[in-house]
Amino acid sequence: MIRRGIFNNEAITKIIKNSSWLVSDKVITMIVGVFVTAIVARYFGPEKFGQFNYALAFVTLFTAISTLGLETLTVKSILDKKFDEGTILCTSLILRIASGGILTIFSIIIIKIIEPSDFNLHILVLIMSIAMVIKAFEVIEYWVQAHQKAKISSIIRMVVYIISSGLKIFLVFMNGTVLQYATILIIDALLIGFALMIAYFKFRENSSLWRFNFQYARTILSQSWHLIISGLMVTLYMRIDQVMLGSMATDTELGVYSAAVRIAEMWYFIPMALIISFKPVIMKNKKENEHKYFNSIQILYSIVTWMGILFTLIILIFSKLIISILYGEQFLQAANILSISVFAGTLAMLGSARSIWMISEGLQRYTIIYTIAGLIVNVTLNLIFIPRFGGFGAATATLVAQVVNILVLFLFKETRISTIMIIKSFRPINLFKYLKLNK
Repeated sequence: MIRRGIFNNEAITKIIKNSSWLVSDKVITMIVGVFVTAIVARYFGPEKFGQFNYALAFVTLFTAISTLGLETLTVKSILDKKFDEGTILCTSLILRIASGGILTIFSIIIIKIIEPSDFNLHILVLIMSIAMVIKAFEVIEYWVQAHQKAKISSIIRMVVYIISSGLKIFLVFMNGTVLQYATILIIDALLIGFALMIAYFKFRENSSLWRFNFQYARTILSQSWHLIISGLMVTLYMRIDQVMLGSMATDTELGVYSAAVRIAEMWYFIPMALIISFKPVIMKNKKENEHKYFNSIQILYSIVTWMGILFTLIILIFSKLIISILYGEQFLQAANILSISVFAGTLAMLGSARSIWMISEGLQRYTIIYTIAGLIVNVTLNLIFIPRFGGFGAATATLVAQVVNILVLFLFKETRISTIMIIKSFRPINLFKYLKLNK
């Protein structure tokens, strides 16, 4: 019945066809990533793997600030054409290099204060921070997005990902160290940045000179501060569990937790592809037909929910077998954490789907509210649960925080309807009903 409802629905059929290329682009990365991570985790063991992920989560907090919220603003600036394209990209590049350099200094100082005796961790943070600075050259991605040349960056990232995966496996074969493994992040950033620069100068249609412009810098920074805060809040929310687990528990505990989270996230590319494909359809319906608009949102919520439930059930049944095959017996404790994390992921994907509704309604300001609410709950519960339950406690805290993320917007009149629709998506009858209505 559901299959007939989907394929008799012209809009849904178009969305599935459109999202298929997005899925195919990510599926290889997902498959390679899971197995390469498993090989590396087996080789290093929970303790060293945990130390690596602690450093990575720590530096990621600074990476969110180093982008300066330029992702959206630079694309808009290129399209607006108030400044030369070369000026926009050059200024953005220098701003990101400067912010990355400053934040590298801060990251080293802070990690030495938090973990004064762990010299190995200090070096890991330094290496990853250097990679953060090099990632500034990815400002070319803004040009790619503005001119819809996604094929260029997709090919580059796919090739570089395969190269870096080969280096990681070679490192394991050569009995390499965690520090050498971290250095691959620098190589990865260099290759992507260099390839993007070559692609830009080869395929650009606008040959404007590259130069720094103080006026543009002041203009863009005056607009980006709220995006920087928003990005930091989201990153804190997504990474704080690993940072707190790394500082409050053992590296081994964090290694096991990171292994579980990696598997829990492996299916995200499917709902994200659907969410991206639904976006123009929902926004078009908002302008043309209010009834179809709400139906298309409900369909998206329902599909994401039941995809998540199906994946959760599979994980619940086979979690120990999956962990044992991929990571080995030393990571077996990750099975219980995985069972919690995978359902939290479903709620996270529903949050991503809800963002389309919020943008359509012009209610983005509520993003900060639910992000801060979830962050407060996550941090508070981590402080209580991690000392008692370790990684399982961190996973439970994240799950509760995701529930709060969904429910907190029920408190506001403007956003209440969205929470109600998400709750309704857990009733399978709604999926059949709305698919039938939209034939």
